[in-house]
Amino acid sequence: MKNAWKGLIVGALTGMVGGSVMDMASGARRKTAELAHDVIDGAPAVAKAATHKAATMLHDADVPARGRDAAPGVGDPEVAKKAKRATPQVAAGSEP
Repeated sequence: MKNAWKGLIVGALTGMVGGSVMDMASGARRKTAELAHDVIDGAPAVAKAATHKAATMLHDADVPARGRDAAPGVGDPEVAKKAKRATPQVAAGSEP
């Protein structure tokens, strides 16, 4: 019976430590989930602000007027096709 009490005490201590570790992990998981939701909720606003800042910088940049005028049409598929055809010619050093 003498060793049974020692086993109970050691078991209680290890159970307490194990339970505390599991509680801390659970709390950390909960806080991480909350942080992730906050980031997800704020991402569109950050993306919009970054896009606006980039557009403002491009507009204010000292680039030729032709490049500035072409900037809005970058998403146009026809412009993309023209750029794809002109790229090898530019790389070779000839006029498109």
